[in-house]
Amino acid sequence: MPFHIEYPVTRTIRWRWLGPISFLGAFIAIVLLTVLNVALVGYETVNVFSDDFMTTQPQWYHKFMPYRKPKPGSLCDAHLFNVGDRFTTNYTIFEWVVQSVNAPNAAKSGVSYGGSPLNDCDVTKIYMNGDLTRYTVQFSVVMACRDREKFGVTATTSFTISILPGILPEIFGTSRVVDGGDAIDPRPWAISELIRFAATDLGNRAKTALVVSNGATPVVFSVTGSFDDNSFCPASKSSSNCGTQRPIISFPEAVSITLNGTTSGDDNTPGIDSLTEAPVLNIMQTVYAAARIDLGIDSLNNFILHNQSLPLILNKTFPATPFTPASQQQALTSELYANWENPAIAFQDTNLTSYLPLTSTGPAEVQLVYLCRFQRRKSVGSLIISVLVAVLSMFSSGWGAYMLLLTTMAKRTPDSNSCEGHLAEPYRHLQQTPEKFVE
Repeated sequence: MPFHIEYPVTRTIRWRWLGPISFLGAFIAIVLLTVLNVALVGYETVNVFSDDFMTTQPQWYHKFMPYRKPKPGSLCDAHLFNVGDRFTTNYTIFEWVVQSVNAPNAAKSGVSYGGSPLNDCDVTKIYMNGDLTRYTVQFSVVMACRDREKFGVTATTSFTISILPGILPEIFGTSRVVDGGDAIDPRPWAISELIRFAATDLGNRAKTALVVSNGATPVVFSVTGSFDDNSFCPASKSSSNCGTQRPIISFPEAVSITLNGTTSGDDNTPGIDSLTEAPVLNIMQTVYAAARIDLGIDSLNNFILHNQSLPLILNKTFPATPFTPASQQQALTSELYANWENPAIAFQDTNLTSYLPLTSTGPAEVQLVYLCRFQRRKSVGSLIISVLVAVLSMFSSGWGAYMLLLTTMAKRTPDSNSCEGHLAEPYRHLQQTPEKFVE
């Protein structure tokens, strides 16, 4: 027939049982290939947000394809910090600002963070500025992270304590109480109250001295509290001696100012004396303990977490001076100490006592939202097309190889190499053996 190039060829395979087995195997192969390709091509990558950098995504096919199980931290992108960026820890007590990157690991000036605990971070300096005329005390806390491989930065947090209603407090705990949320974290709440008590102690003492001296004593106190390297006690060392001893605070710089503008602290005059030293130390210890809670440092010398360390850390009473005589008990006793020694009495009008004692949940982490890549199953139409194409491609290749193997095995005997109805029929008389030929 013109324009036809095909001709019938039959390859006889002598094993009759091979046909049913082959089709049964083909069916099983199609089923297995379908399951396999659902796992291989049936999912697409989507971007999701997660607050856990170490998050993983378990899938049903990980049982028989364990090599595809993602490792913790492999699905999310690390967060990049530069100088000036803000962050909070998972304790959300203070807001920190990156002041310097001590060990950049992202280009020349950035540091990437991937959810590692802040095990090597601690407070190094505290700046305090109290103004009796404005009834405010301002604080700036400096903390350093010395793990150069994970998060080598120096950061600061600043906040203000004031009894004036027109000054918004920056402490997170105070904001939560104002917001009136149902879920209240007692730690920020208690910390804001304790710092307020410590500031009140200094204010009462300064106000008493101002009245007794007829306005001759200071009304502004500006102090820098510094902690030496021996006091650097991050979470990784909190169980050592530095976590049980009283933190040593030095005052390299201190200035006080009176109403008429007279300053002390320069020209060899002390900026901090017996009038202010004890309450200032209490304030510094309180802010120090509060900041370390935000860093997840649970040491025995933290009197906020461990009430029994109060006598070791705080001054229960303040010394009498010519401007704070013994008759002025309000200026000689610490309201901070008394209230935290018996919190059930001090906070009986609130429900804070139901949350005591305060606890720490371990080393802190930077609280972030990470961009992660998860696997999501395709829509039904896309899933069917993707799996069908992949299965047909794999099966046709495998079936072709299988038939080639069978053909090779069938051609091993001369009896299998016969053709019937061949186009060379007119030339049969030229052959010595017309029914058979050997290749």
